[in-house]
Amino acid sequence: MAVNTLSILVIVLIILAIALAFSIGANDETLSTLVGAGVLKFSLALLIGGIAVGAGMFSFSFAFVAKTVGADLLGEALVYTDFMLLTVLISSILWLIIGSFAGIPLSSTHSLVGSIVGVVFVYSFTQGVVNPATAFNWAKLNNVILGWFLSPAFGLIITFSLFRILAKTYLSRLKGLNQIERSEKYFKWFLLVAVIFAEIWVGANSGEALGILYGLLDNGSLNFESYLLFAFFCGISSCFGIYIAARFVVRNLASQMINSRPSEGLITQLSSALILMIATLLSLPISHSHVIVFCIIGMSLAQKKEIDYKGLGKMAMYWILTFPIAAIVAGFIYLGFNSFGLT
Repeated sequence: MAVNTLSILVIVLIILAIALAFSIGANDETLSTLVGAGVLKFSLALLIGGIAVGAGMFSFSFAFVAKTVGADLLGEALVYTDFMLLTVLISSILWLIIGSFAGIPLSSTHSLVGSIVGVVFVYSFTQGVVNPATAFNWAKLNNVILGWFLSPAFGLIITFSLFRILAKTYLSRLKGLNQIERSEKYFKWFLLVAVIFAEIWVGANSGEALGILYGLLDNGSLNFESYLLFAFFCGISSCFGIYIAARFVVRNLASQMINSRPSEGLITQLSSALILMIATLLSLPISHSHVIVFCIIGMSLAQKKEIDYKGLGKMAMYWILTFPIAAIVAGFIYLGFNSFGLT
């Protein structure tokens, strides 16, 4: 579809989707363990990480998580209108901005899916052409929500198990500081591979931007060639997001990981990557930040370190509240559009 035939609204949605892909890269912290371990020069690490995220995002853009967010959550009789997609974007971004200024850690995935639910409910009630009971693919939506609870739990279990196995079969047999340091130097290069692997699946599971584009594809606003082109731009944008903006997050977190061992980072990144890979292949959008937090908890449990349960409970409360609040915000925004006859 030629650019000059696109409506202004569709162009706005495409621009926002590409910008959202940039923000996904900009807020990615995966490279922190690699930079903290001093495996690569900072700029080179950012470049490799950015390419991996962008490649993962584009390579899985034709289906999987993008299709789930952009089409499969809806019932058979329903497709997104352009104003529904705009509402989802505004609601998701607004709630995440509020959370950022309030210092609250939120999930963009939870916010996005919550916004979709709010918009679809309001659409089905106000338009009268879709039964609210059949407005969703309930099996898919239930699987997505179940994945939000299972993925952090499995991240904790896998990290705990892998580190205990590694400690029992290898680390505990190392004698003296020299052997330990020599071993950790080798683990640095395994960590590099694990981080690249993790970044690919971070990009592949990031359905926020591509889900909007897939919605435009599903409702006929984009043809497949245009969709692939803009999906490619999203991949490039996420790469630039890491290289240009994520350096601040990565540098800050890496400075706190100077004393962490590469073997610990390897297990954490490998565990989170495995969870993201499985979720992506099952077409389930999950929160990478939630998974990595529970992987770190699993590592702490394996090493018998103290855990801040109070802070964890506060974080979990915000995670749970994100979905319904995003749904409510999106519902009111879409009602506002409806009041002006924009559906």
